[in-house]
Amino acid sequence: MRRTNQYLLGMLALNVALLFSTPLAAQISDSLDDPAIQIKEPAKAVLLSIAKAGKRLVAVGERGIIVISDDGGNSWKQSKVPSSDSLTVVKFVTPSIGWAAGHSGLILHTEDGGQNWTRQLDGRTAAKLSSDAVQARFAGKTPEAKLQLENVARMLQDGPDKPFLDMYFEDAQKGTVVAAYGLIVHTEDGGKTWTSWMDRLDNPDGHHFYAVAKVGNDVYVAGEQGLFYQSRDGGKQFKRIVSPYAGSYFGIAVAPSGGLILIGMKGTIMLFSGRTFTSVQSPSKINLTATAWAMDGSLLLLNQGGQLLISHDQGKTFEILAVPALPPSGGMIDTGTGAIVTVGVAGVIKVPLAAVASKVPQGGTQ
Repeated sequence: MRRTNQYLLGMLALNVALLFSTPLAAQISDSLDDPAIQIKEPAKAVLLSIAKAGKRLVAVGERGIIVISDDGGNSWKQSKVPSSDSLTVVKFVTPSIGWAAGHSGLILHTEDGGQNWTRQLDGRTAAKLSSDAVQARFAGKTPEAKLQLENVARMLQDGPDKPFLDMYFEDAQKGTVVAAYGLIVHTEDGGKTWTSWMDRLDNPDGHHFYAVAKVGNDVYVAGEQGLFYQSRDGGKQFKRIVSPYAGSYFGIAVAPSGGLILIGMKGTIMLFSGRTFTSVQSPSKINLTATAWAMDGSLLLLNQGGQLLISHDQGKTFEILAVPALPPSGGMIDTGTGAIVTVGVAGVIKVPLAAVASKVPQGGTQ
């Protein structure tokens, strides 16, 4: 890998010793093909993302661990997973149908609410799809095309080591998944087949893509060094939009109005209307890592310092919630049962909504 990303390393909290216990290629092959090990207390494992499957909660994390809860997060049981690669994101479109994705270019699919999973894609195939797409479009045309070709050649040489980091599914058929080093894939048939979109985004340096969202027919991708792309035709063509912020964006929340709230390094919060950016005054300068809409319509943000931020006006102003700091966390969700559930390096943690009633007033829009 050409560079190390501190955000990824910090959030995944991987055991560095394991990286040197076997050759990397063998390690990736083993983790892709070996089922996740069943552990005694899976809800205390490092977990990185959480989603709702109807009333069920489903969380995913390191070494392929997936856990489900049918009682609002009070008790958890581990699912059967065909790979032990770390998983970074999970989404559901119905109570039964969902996807999880993560390291080694792995994409998993479930049709029973997260109890059982099957593999739909891995980094070997994703790299080949990307290489074919870039070569077909750019072969020998421009200096930028040469860089793109070098990126996909390196991707093939490196093997399946690129982690997927975010996904968006609009229904049980259509979805897009983004990854480190500019990898992006799309499906129109529920994951039976995948198409690389890597050739459609101007990213010759192979910067990471951290977030993807869709509003109507507009597709948005955000990532490293202020990268921000917009497609107005459902992903056929992308235009790079110059962002007023040059740091990394780590997440996108879509407001009920259709506007975007982008979060990133050093507490950065940006609103995007579809045409223009507005910088939001953040009450904290700590990297923001996760977003979630609460049942009452408020927007919650989580940062690496374990602080919860809340907005009651669709992201125009924010306050820090007066609750004890949480361990580093990668995801959260309002359970609908009177609590917020967060997942991170300490596993599952429930925060009663009554505990967030008092707030520290701060914030404002610039």
